[in-house]
Amino acid sequence: MTRTFRTISFAVITALLLSCAFAQSQAQNRASVRLQSQSTAAPQDGSTPGRIAKFTTNKSVGDSNITESDNGNIGIGTTLPTSQLTVNGIIEIMSAQGGIKFPDGTLQTTAALPAVSHDDTLKGNGTASSPLGLAVPLALTGATAQSTSVLTVTNTGLFGDGATVNGGPKGIGLRVQGGTSSTFGSAAIIATGGKSQCCTIGGGSGLVASGGESVNGGGGTGVFAFGSGGVGGGGTGLYAVGGDATAANRTGGTAIIAYSGRGLNGATEGLAGDFNGNVQVIGTLFKAGGSFRIDHPLDPENKYLSHSFVESPDMKNIYDGVVSLDTNGEAVVEMPEWFGALNRDFRYLLTAIGAPMPGLYIAEEIANNRFKISGGTFGMKVSWQVTGIRQDAWANKNRIRVEEVKSEKERGHFLHPEVFGQSEERGISWAHHSETMRRIKQNASETEQERQPRQ
Repeated sequence: MTRTFRTISFAVITALLLSCAFAQSQAQNRASVRLQSQSTAAPQDGSTPGRIAKFTTNKSVGDSNITESDNGNIGIGTTLPTSQLTVNGIIEIMSAQGGIKFPDGTLQTTAALPAVSHDDTLKGNGTASSPLGLAVPLALTGATAQSTSVLTVTNTGLFGDGATVNGGPKGIGLRVQGGTSSTFGSAAIIATGGKSQCCTIGGGSGLVASGGESVNGGGGTGVFAFGSGGVGGGGTGLYAVGGDATAANRTGGTAIIAYSGRGLNGATEGLAGDFNGNVQVIGTLFKAGGSFRIDHPLDPENKYLSHSFVESPDMKNIYDGVVSLDTNGEAVVEMPEWFGALNRDFRYLLTAIGAPMPGLYIAEEIANNRFKISGGTFGMKVSWQVTGIRQDAWANKNRIRVEEVKSEKERGHFLHPEVFGQSEERGISWAHHSETMRRIKQNASETEQERQPRQ
């Protein structure tokens, strides 16, 4: 019996080994078939790599529209999700209790926020019926670093303006006030013209101001400036400084250039300057002519009286007077104590009053601020005149050149081109300030065209 059991056991073991070998062979064959199928045919429904499977309508397994990448990103409508959830399409929330919850615990149930928190610089609440906008009046308040601004406006367009400010029908376009401190007040406006980087064209103007037009009245003032009062003295209404010249044979800039308004259609030309009060010039005053004008002494309400200046190629001072002769027919004329320090190169003129005195002469020339007249008749009067050339320190350093050759830039141009029958472009102003003069002429032309009645 023992022998029979051993025979049966051996047979069973042999059968099991044969069965396992056959099963392994079948599995290898199936794997080989799958590998061949994958290398030669497209994946079947429900087996696309990365696609999440779903049951189709015929109860078979197919690919869904949801993809999971190797790093765990989920994509809906896309096979290349770039975040934990990437959706290519519209996300629709159907329930009123739905929404998007953020890490801070807030829940957003609509794209249109019910309200936006803001300060007084904005108006509206951010909804469709009440959009956000700038409040009026707009106040911007805050601290910035030195030389930085609360508001900066930059236009990158070639001919674009930085800012345009329009006042109301009777309002001011722009009101600016400088800062106030315990030491000094700051400037209200600092205006710097643009820099020219081309050839010889000048830089831009720091400030261009034009007075407004009037239909029936006078035009407005381009710039109105006045200094404020103070315990230490009144402020200056207008302070102007010309720019420095930085190359040889060039001239520094002019502090103030003023041109009178033209008289058109029978109107009279205006004044380039009108000063009500004393005027001080520290330097040389050049002019084409000069006079005084006063209300006429005999008819001050209806007339003026004018006299021309006395001109001379020299810096000449004139002194005169009347003196009575003594018993010797002589007289000593005393001059001020500063006379000799101020003058040199004296000239004399004597005129007898009342009767001829052919023997009159200057007995002693000026010395110690006095001179002597002789050759007259006792008790008669003599009109005398003395001139002298200035010799003070300023005059000695600033003699007026009687004849002067025009500079290369000025040649071919005239101080008064109209009196020589030349056009205004031949004026000296065009030689020195051609760009400014072109702007002035263009502005005048445009203004004239605007005033012409339209056809």
